[in-house]
Amino acid sequence: MSLRRICMNGPSCRRTLPAPAARAAAVVAVVATAAALMPAAFRPAPAHAAANAFCGGEQLAVGANWSVCWEIRANEGLAITHAFYTKPGFDRRVLSDATVAQIFVPYETGQPRYHDVAYGLGPVMQALSPTLDCPGGVLLANRRVCRQVEDRGLTEKYCAGGSCATRRGKALVLWSSIQSGAYNYMIKWEFHDDGAVEPGLGLGGVLQFGRTAHIHNIYWRLDLDIDDAENDRVEEFYRIIPATSDGSRGVNGWTQLLGETFRPAELFTFRKWRVVDTVRTNARGRPWSYELVPSPGSGNLRTTLAEGYTRGELWATRAHASERFVSTDTDDILSTYLNGESISGQDVVLWYAMHEYHEVRDEDAPYMPVEWMSFELRPRDYFDQNPLD
Repeated sequence: MSLRRICMNGPSCRRTLPAPAARAAAVVAVVATAAALMPAAFRPAPAHAAANAFCGGEQLAVGANWSVCWEIRANEGLAITHAFYTKPGFDRRVLSDATVAQIFVPYETGQPRYHDVAYGLGPVMQALSPTLDCPGGVLLANRRVCRQVEDRGLTEKYCAGGSCATRRGKALVLWSSIQSGAYNYMIKWEFHDDGAVEPGLGLGGVLQFGRTAHIHNIYWRLDLDIDDAENDRVEEFYRIIPATSDGSRGVNGWTQLLGETFRPAELFTFRKWRVVDTVRTNARGRPWSYELVPSPGSGNLRTTLAEGYTRGELWATRAHASERFVSTDTDDILSTYLNGESISGQDVVLWYAMHEYHEVRDEDAPYMPVEWMSFELRPRDYFDQNPLD
C-alpha cells in the first residue's frame, strides 16, 4: 500500500497527494501492516558465533572479513539483522539491527512533506540489472538486492628507504533501489575489511516538481551490539579551545550521555559519538567501542515544533523492539521515545539524521546524476591494532 502513485514509466511519473484525512489513515494502516509483517526482534544471548548462526541461504552475505544477515521489510526495505567481523580465529558481533527509519522530504513551498518509510519501501524495491547494476556480483531476492565484494581503493601506504608498502582494501556491499514517485533511492550497506561500516543512500531519478527546492533527510536506526546487546554506554566527543589559549592549543575528550536524549551536529567542536562496551577491553586496556563519524552533508534542518524529530542529528534511546520509526504525515514518533530511561550500561539504539539540500540546477534534467549521502561507523579500540596488519 502506498500514499501516492508509484510510477514505473520514467519521467512522466509524479507523486499524487490524497486528502489529509485519507492520507493520515493510510499512513497508520501501512505502519500497522508493516508491524504485523515484521518478525519479532531476535536478541541472542552473548555469543561468539558468525552470522551463519542466525541466517542462511541468500540472506547470509560473506566477504571482506564480514558475515552479515539481511532481510527485506515492508517499511524499511533492505535491513541488516546481524553483522559480525569475521577472520580466522576471530568472530565478533558489531550490529544486531540497522535500517533506514525515515526519508523525510519537505519542499520549500511548505507542502508536500513526504515521509517515505511510513508509506513502505519494501513493496517498491525495483528489479536490478545483472550487467549494469550488479556487475561481478550476485542478484538476490528476485533481483531486488545486489551483493558484491568491491575494491575500495588505497587503505595503507608507507614509504621508507626508497621503497613503499601499499595495501588496497575490499568491501562487502549490499544495496537495493527504491522507486519513490519520480525519485529513485539507492540504499547501500558497505562493510569494509578494516571493520568500518558505511551506510549510504543515493539520490537519483527525475525531478518531482520542477525547480522547487527541497531537503532530503535520511534517518538511520542503528543497534550497535558490540559483542553483546547489553552493557553499552553512549559518549560524545568534543574539541575546544581553553580560555587561556590564544587558539594554537586545544583540548579534547569524551562526555557520557546518561539518559535518552537528542544532540545537534556541531562542526566547530568536531562532534561525533560512540557506543562503548562497559565490560570488554582490548589488549591495551581500552574499552571496545564503535564511533559514528558524521557526514556534514550540506547543513542541518530545523522546522516546526510539531516536527520535533528535526531537533537533532543524533538521538540515543534505550533499545525496544517496538521503537522502529521516526514519523508519519501527522505524528512525531521519535520524540515519544524520550521518556527518561537510562542509557548507561543498557542496550542502546542510535538514530542518526543526514541532510542534503537540493537546490535544483539545469544539470538535474532530464535525469539527475546520482548523488550519494553516507557516514561511517568506525571501530575505536575494538581491535588491539590495525586488523589488516
